Amino acid sequence: MIAFLKRQGAFFNPSHSTSRPLSSHSLMSSHKSTSYLMLAIAYGVLLFTLTDELMAWVIVLGMCALVVRVLVFLRSSQLPHSRTINLLAVLSLFALTWFGFSIGLLNSMINLLAVAFALKLILLDSKRDFHLLFCTSLFLIGCGFISALSMVAWVGYLGVLIFLLLALAYYHGPVTPFSSSAKFVATLVVQAIPIAALLFLVMPQLPPLWQMPTSKSQQTGLSDTVTPGDIASLAKSSDLAFTATFQSNDDIPLPQQRYWRALVMEDFNGKTWSISDRRKQAERQLSLLQKTPPLTQILTADTASTTAYEMIVEPTKQNWLFSLALSEPDNAKNTIFVNTQFDYTLRSSTPLMSKKSFYFTYVPSATIENAAGDFERQLNSLLPATTNEETRAWALALKQQHTTPTELANAIMNYFRLQGFTYTLEPNAMPVDAIDTFLFEEKAGFCAHYASAMTFALRAAGVPARMVTGYQGGEQLDDNVLQVRQYDAHAWVEALIDDKWQRFDPTSMVAPSRLSFGLEQALADFGEKRTSGLLGDLSEGALFMTLQNWMRQMDYQWSKWILGFDANKQKDLLEDLLGQITTKKMTAVFLSSLSIVGVILLVYFFPIKRQPNLPKHQRIYRNALALVEKRTGVNRHHLSPQQYLEQVDSYLTHDTKASLHSMTALFNESVYSAESDNLDKSHLTSMMKKHFDTVKKSIRQQNA
Repeated sequence: MIAFLKRQGAFFNPSHSTSRPLSSHSLMSSHKSTSYLMLAIAYGVLLFTLTDELMAWVIVLGMCALVVRVLVFLRSSQLPHSRTINLLAVLSLFALTWFGFSIGLLNSMINLLAVAFALKLILLDSKRDFHLLFCTSLFLIGCGFISALSMVAWVGYLGVLIFLLLALAYYHGPVTPFSSSAKFVATLVVQAIPIAALLFLVMPQLPPLWQMPTSKSQQTGLSDTVTPGDIASLAKSSDLAFTATFQSNDDIPLPQQRYWRALVMEDFNGKTWSISDRRKQAERQLSLLQKTPPLTQILTADTASTTAYEMIVEPTKQNWLFSLALSEPDNAKNTIFVNTQFDYTLRSSTPLMSKKSFYFTYVPSATIENAAGDFERQLNSLLPATTNEETRAWALALKQQHTTPTELANAIMNYFRLQGFTYTLEPNAMPVDAIDTFLFEEKAGFCAHYASAMTFALRAAGVPARMVTGYQGGEQLDDNVLQVRQYDAHAWVEALIDDKWQRFDPTSMVAPSRLSFGLEQALADFGEKRTSGLLGDLSEGALFMTLQNWMRQMDYQWSKWILGFDANKQKDLLEDLLGQITTKKMTAVFLSSLSIVGVILLVYFFPIKRQPNLPKHQRIYRNALALVEKRTGVNRHHLSPQQYLEQVDSYLTHDTKASLHSMTALFNESVYSAESDNLDKSHLTSMMKKHFDTVKKSIRQQNA
């Protein structure tokens, strides 16, 4: 880009301008300072888009550099001494080294780039430094794309990129008006669109050549540990969790059947549920023994009713996945391999650091078998030694009344239904014996409270049980599209009965509308709202809902067709266009694409002679001189207008000479006069045209 700007002599050469000459030094200085300010503004915008990656002191340092550059632009301050900046650089290096181990390698590199940019921005005063910061800005934009790939982020970063290109063009056009620089950049961007689109469609969609470092920051959405109340706080978030696309509307399960299974919690310490370390060790041992997980066999066991669907998953920075219970991953289509576990959960081979598409086959009639025999029975019967004694006694009393595990589980479910429990996002704190307090005193809580209490009671009564977390529900975005958000997070119970894990959802006993109509309706039944205040009221308005739905549609299409355009989709597209893919066809497509790009570049940048873009009155004057050259045979070459008139006066008639002298006087006044900017251009054009008609008529009479 920089080299191309330097080659555009006609665009940046002062000799091609017919505008009134100004002070070259002052004009160049003004362009440089404005370009520096634009670069600083772009950096400030990038800082606020990288707040999750940047440390607070780095953002403060960056904003200080921006303030210094603004003050220099306003000529109310001078550049600080280089020794001050060197001291800041040493202190920043120590700080980055100190904090770097806690924020991870990737974020450390982003912070290093931001600090280096800020320090160089403060002392920016040369072409080399300007080009260096321009290139660093491109790297910062790329860093932003690592964690933000939504359509809004893409449009925002594209705007920053165009703004940077405009600063670059303005810097290299010391006598070019800002509007001309803007037009030049807009032309380059428009010209780049067809090339970018063509390369996007035909270039091989290769996997990354290296693995992104895993961030140590908190993951998005569900966690692998659950304390009753955690999911309640997550329910206040409207962030998208994933989007599921089915082949048709008929394939979408009913709302009550939309259980998106994610994690199995089998260890309880009296307060927190988590994935058991014994389970993790068993999974590793079974994998080393090359045992086949039962989830991979469900398709062969039951093929009568299956549904294929695609999921676009938001970044979680974790390996675990969710799917409709039960679904088998289609690894023939998945670009990231999905492993199945013996507890019927799913794990991706790499953490999800950005949006990814996954393909599954849903088998609604499949059951969760006991895949590890006595190991699972023992693991899911463990309880802390001395907690929640009242619940233990109550569970044993229920066991005496109900002879089968199914009857016992149903009795616990009915207890929730009949004892006046309420569904709330903000239950009172229960720091001691939380399950006893919840079951017999407070009787108010969210889904995790109900699932935790029922799992504990079943174990206390001798029935193996575990808590499962995931999502339940989903909003229908289109005829065949479901969107599941963080507030759809849910917890339920699986009890081992007749050697099969059966699902029980105690929340449905208290808030049945939670399954049929979603969280908002369930809270409304108990007089609560998911969000409160002005923003919560605005979100319920018809206009806001319409705009929100439109934005969600746009984001879905962006995720599906742009971010989700992988090797499989590219192959499908080429097969639709070319039929069966062969090596010869692919070679022809690739070479044709390169040829098309070459032709486009040749058309764009082939050096052709272009007429200067002059004001209309100046074009009229030039046309008049062209007529005189043709009539007299005297070429103007590089003579000034007045010198040329002196040479051709003897060849012209009185009328031609008078009109041409009048046109020359008007031309000189419009270009060289101190009041040229205040002239009425429309009146000037009208006078020029009147004199031109006289010259043209007079010369025609002479030729006759």
